[in-house]
Amino acid sequence: MNSETNSLGYENNIQTIPESHLFPEKKYKHEIPIIYHSESDKIIDQSCEARLSNDTPNKKSYTHKIFVIRKCKPEHIGDIFLRPSENDDSSIILDINIHMPLGEKIKTRLFRKLSVFLFEKYKTLRVETHILIDHHKIINSLILSGYTFEGITQKFNANSELEEFAVFSLLNNQTNTGKTLLFPAVDSNIYRDEKIALRLAETKDTFCIWLEQSNPESSKWGLFETASLDEIKQKIRRCGLNSAVGPNILLTIIECSTGNAVGKIVIRNVVPPHVGDVGYGILPEYRGLGYAVRALNLLKKWAFNEAGYVRLELGVKEGNIASERVAQKGGFEFEGMRPGRLKNHDGSYSNEMHYFFLNPNISYRKIED
Repeated sequence: MNSETNSLGYENNIQTIPESHLFPEKKYKHEIPIIYHSESDKIIDQSCEARLSNDTPNKKSYTHKIFVIRKCKPEHIGDIFLRPSENDDSSIILDINIHMPLGEKIKTRLFRKLSVFLFEKYKTLRVETHILIDHHKIINSLILSGYTFEGITQKFNANSELEEFAVFSLLNNQTNTGKTLLFPAVDSNIYRDEKIALRLAETKDTFCIWLEQSNPESSKWGLFETASLDEIKQKIRRCGLNSAVGPNILLTIIECSTGNAVGKIVIRNVVPPHVGDVGYGILPEYRGLGYAVRALNLLKKWAFNEAGYVRLELGVKEGNIASERVAQKGGFEFEGMRPGRLKNHDGSYSNEMHYFFLNPNISYRKIED
């Protein structure tokens, strides 16, 4: 038996379930798990297996527990707890604890079929679930299965530590309306070349990203006050959620030869659809190696080929020659100066030197009368 931390924020014991404890039905393909509902033995999905049980750890807080079982092994791969909402009689709260690796498509089908089952069995109008903020794979699957992001809530865990949870909901009439992620799901490197790679920021990158934005040169040209280590850590924990629902995606720049985090690059959505604003920064000791230009070129490929962007923009404060040089070497064109657009730390405003890059695979035309 071993332990892992689940999406509810508590330690979970994982154990293999004996074949005799599962279902007598043998009609399933080898290595393909099946979902059953134990009351009817009706197959509701062909990815995982779920079973209702009244044997709950706390009957006051949970009305049902669903075991999610990979039958081909067989092993217990998760639990889903159902409980009534304290504030809304028409809602059911879903606490999801999937503690074994499952593909995104499998989890998406699992959540979608489970939701249909809950609406049919309990005649509820709304299903709600709270997921730890940094469990971005489960968050992605919830969104793809039709759930809507409602906000962030905070709770104390068993160690009296304050944790953040993303709140999602699904209405009865939305079970067939899957949603899309703002940015494509990122599990590993987005793109890489012989020198650097880009990946979603992780907690271990906290010091690098804090150091990059707090050094005198970055602070001089930056738009915002220097964030604390805790603020950076919180931002990184939220970056998977932010990449799914907005407003941005935060990527770490990795040096391939050492595996070191050497900087960051960000895309922020702006008002016109498929237009993104780019920001970047490199640690002082890695400047002058061309890493920022490489990161910009890799980001363009991903943004245009995978994320569906039509236009990328970036703004540089007037006088920041080094950053302008990066934009120019990255193929961005100067579009003009925007007076008084970028805020300085002393409350004054700088002119913005505005650059852009168009997706070469998109056609552009003027709309005629």
